Amino acid sequence: MITTYKPELQDLWFRQRFMADEATMSYNAAWGGTVSFPENEWESWYGHWLIHHEGKRFYRYLKDLETGAFVGEIAYHYDEGRCIWLADVIVSSDHRGKGYGTVGLQLLCQAAAKNGIDILRDDIAIDNPARAMFLKAGFNEEYRTDGIIMLKKDLTDLPQRILVIGSPGAGKSTFSRKLRDKTGISLCYLDMIYHNPDRTSVGREVFDERLSQVLNTDEWIIDGNYQRTLPLRFEKCTEVFFFDLPVEECLQGAEARIGRKREDMPWVENEFDPEFRQYILDFSKDQLPKIYQLTELYADTKKIVVFHSRQEADAWLEA
Repeated sequence: MITTYKPELQDLWFRQRFMADEATMSYNAAWGGTVSFPENEWESWYGHWLIHHEGKRFYRYLKDLETGAFVGEIAYHYDEGRCIWLADVIVSSDHRGKGYGTVGLQLLCQAAAKNGIDILRDDIAIDNPARAMFLKAGFNEEYRTDGIIMLKKDLTDLPQRILVIGSPGAGKSTFSRKLRDKTGISLCYLDMIYHNPDRTSVGREVFDERLSQVLNTDEWIIDGNYQRTLPLRFEKCTEVFFFDLPVEECLQGAEARIGRKREDMPWVENEFDPEFRQYILDFSKDQLPKIYQLTELYADTKKIVVFHSRQEADAWLEA
């Protein structure tokens, strides 16, 4: 899994290394190829791009979470002369051919859209093979000259892929239904693809296949936690609505729906199952740390909204 990472000053060794690598910088041959990035320049560069960016610059490493390795960089900046936002995606030569550039470009577009940028461009050399990657990601050729191709993507119409997560009883399903009715986006309840009407549940393989079918559609709202697959869903989504309510309110919410027919469950709960009640009591200990970790990990590229009460959720829907 690839995600963004905000480098510390001492991490700039990686940027120094790949900018000095001829294979990595081959795309830049028309503009001089490799670029010197000596250590005595790190602090001023870091201040410009990562501290005093003034909202006009964005820079992150791409990091492989499985290996912990840095694999490339993504960035955008505002070109004052042309009054346009320009993208930059570089994958180091030893990590190419693994789809990292495509993922990085998607993450960059999500970050730019989250930060209110409507259109993102990149001007690449006429013979740069990255053109195919940009076109696959939804960029179009705006114009070309003898030397460069200007690519452009409208970020205002990005598909919405939305997670609604939090403890049972917090109000996720009610919010998800209202969000579906407001947006017209298809809603999937994870409880409905996991549970059978006879109160049995499906195996992992069946659940994963059903979930994959949903994730592979253009737009969706997915309601539910199911922590094993939560990292995958965070990777695929564009927005997260996280219900972080006190446990007492979640218990009350779960108890209040007993005996009611619901569209998010294939049967009617006739009693407050003790095991389920304990799951809610243990949610802050067993589930929340992972959710907090993921929301922090994806804060750069996903729109994340946290509700601390049902009233906050209602107010968001009415805004």
